[in-house]
Amino acid sequence: MTSAHYIAARMELVMQGLVALALIVLYIGQYGTDISAARRLDTNAPWYRLPILRALWVFMVLLVVPPLAVGLGGFGAVLPVDGWLLGFSVLIAGLISYTWYRYLSWLDVYEPEKRWAMLLVVVLSSISTLFVPDLYRILESATGMVLDGEFWNDLFYSFTIIGGLEELAKLIPYLIVLRFTQRINEPYDHLLYLSLSALGFAFVENIMYLYSSGLTAVAGRALYASVAHMCFSSIIGYGVALSLYRGTTNTFLVGVLMYLLASLAHAFYDVWLLTPGRPTVLTTIFFLGTIQLWVIMKNNLINLSPFAEPHRKLRSTMFRYRIINAMLSIFMLAFVAIFLMAGSERAWGMLAGKALTMIVMLLILAFSFGNYHIIPGYVARLRVSRNPARWFMPIATLGAEFSGMRVRIDIPERGWKKLDLPELRRALPVMGLLERRVVYAGDADWYLFRPERRLDLGHGFAELFLMKLDAEVDTIPSDGYVRMALARFDGTPRIVDGEVQGRVHLFGPRVFAQLIPNMHGGERLAGLGGHGLN
Repeated sequence: MTSAHYIAARMELVMQGLVALALIVLYIGQYGTDISAARRLDTNAPWYRLPILRALWVFMVLLVVPPLAVGLGGFGAVLPVDGWLLGFSVLIAGLISYTWYRYLSWLDVYEPEKRWAMLLVVVLSSISTLFVPDLYRILESATGMVLDGEFWNDLFYSFTIIGGLEELAKLIPYLIVLRFTQRINEPYDHLLYLSLSALGFAFVENIMYLYSSGLTAVAGRALYASVAHMCFSSIIGYGVALSLYRGTTNTFLVGVLMYLLASLAHAFYDVWLLTPGRPTVLTTIFFLGTIQLWVIMKNNLINLSPFAEPHRKLRSTMFRYRIINAMLSIFMLAFVAIFLMAGSERAWGMLAGKALTMIVMLLILAFSFGNYHIIPGYVARLRVSRNPARWFMPIATLGAEFSGMRVRIDIPERGWKKLDLPELRRALPVMGLLERRVVYAGDADWYLFRPERRLDLGHGFAELFLMKLDAEVDTIPSDGYVRMALARFDGTPRIVDGEVQGRVHLFGPRVFAQLIPNMHGGERLAGLGGHGLN
């Protein structure tokens, strides 16, 4: 290794360490915020029974017990590599695909798919994967194309041979389900089945890579390759789903174009990895941008479901902790398996060599894949963040959903000093319903608020408003008040596909809101009134 390459490698290692440290700090801070929010949202449950705290106990056990067992155990290298390595490779590859399958199924909230149909796609894709190596050789022989280290040649090879064949192998099982069953009946299903097909392909591919690497490739296969396969195949499903939803007549052409785009994305991901000396960091940057788009794709298709219910909640906060625990268990299984087959030195070497990659990418994926908002009908623009820091330090939203919840709003005494609204003062406090989440000016954190009686904010009485938590507030408690912005509509409220049309006017002072137990109007609801703020 030349001195320049050595310095570059050292700098890359330092940068990974700094990013890992920053992500760990972010993770700890976010964990504290999420625990606090969970306790405030569910004051009746004992704190130790909260799902998020159970996830913490599991995380601690996974983090401590396997290394402790390997460190104290003196019985390493007791299993023969022959036979056991293949078995562990199959097991770990299966667990990787199962973890991402579970994640995809959590998002299928409106009309969950039958397990047999999902398993069928995975099996068909696994079978189709077995033919890909032979097809590689046939196409290479027919076209004369080979990898020769020249960038444009390798990119074209990656597009036509690698990307084209692999995306086709993943596409066929989806087409079989689409043609011969009635299972695909909402937009998200297109992305779901293509992602499941990608997991079937990745299952077979992961077995080969895990086996050939002696399990040391587990981090790359679990966090990069498997996710990348799902992202690329989802391009096809997203395009077809939107085309069908919008009623276009050229869905077939859209599908072909999306297939070519998926193959091109696959090729661009691969080409930087095929020849030593190429900047592999470009694959990582491209991958980080791709997962941003994949999150938006999934959220958009969920929003377009014909079975959508405005009050249905997607508890995506827990997604990140489940993903972290599941992946950590897979890594620790590989760690213990290497210890049992090759001894403690090899096991600790694998863990030390892959720890930074594992920490950085796992936390990025966990934070990214826990950010979803259900807004029926709303389709966000497909775009990556313009802030480069957000590619490596994604914002983890709370994930709490208040649609369908009742709140009591009031204004403290100090807030009336600059207000001359006697009608409003007599009307407060008032109960109301946060009907559903909507988007205003690109901000998806607004809610439609319908008070139990009409309110006059100084421009006439109205019965529908917008409300939003202050930036520094993470949830609405049931045992206290938090500040919220209240806005009135300029004229008749117009909401199209989950997005507020026209202008709204922000009410001067912040109102204070408190979550109340779900009740059904009448005297019980009205009886909860009474000024409680000073």
